[in-house]
Amino acid sequence: MSTDSKSSVKDINRHIRKYNLITLPATLVIGFGIYLLFTGNGGQFHPLLAEQSFVIKMMLAAGVIELLAMNRLAKLNKLKHVILSNHKLDRRHKAFH
Repeated sequence: MSTDSKSSVKDINRHIRKYNLITLPATLVIGFGIYLLFTGNGGQFHPLLAEQSFVIKMMLAAGVIELLAMNRLAKLNKLKHVILSNHKLDRRHKAFH
C-alpha cells in the first residue's frame, strides 16, 4: 500500500473514531429517554425529566445528531472501501506487468 493511501486510510479511520465518539452520548440519551418514558421515573433524576415533552425533545435532538453522524460515517466507510479496493486493483495490475 502506498504511503499516500495509508495516510488517507489513517485519516479516515481517525474521523470514523471521532464520529463514533459523537454518537455514543446521543445513543445513551436516546436509551435513557426511552427508559424515562416507559417508567415515568424522571423526577427522581431531575425535575425537568419528569415532563414527557422535555424528554421527547431531548430524544429528538439526540436522534438528529445520531442521524447526521451516521450519514457521515456511511460516506467515510464508502470512501475507505473505494481507496482499499483501488489499492487491490493496483496490486493486481502490477502483478500482471
